[in-house]
Amino acid sequence: MLYEEVEFNFDSEPQAYRFLNSVKNWHQRDLKAEYGRDSASVKVTYLPAANAFDDTVSRLDDLATELGGKAL
Repeated sequence: MLYEEVEFNFDSEPQAYRFLNSVKNWHQRDLKAEYGRDSASVKVTYLPAANAFDDTVSRLDDLATELGGKAL
């Protein structure tokens, strides 16, 4: 099993906090979200779907963009 990891950076801690809490409430197996390098970044680790197209990174990117963040 190969996990994917992506980190998102935000302009402020409140934006990162909203993103972090939104992602933590997703019902996805083996998905973990935590603060990244600082309080304005969030690191997400997840196990991609093995037998189907996995849109997790796309959904994460869309949510980050909506909240003023971007992938590093």
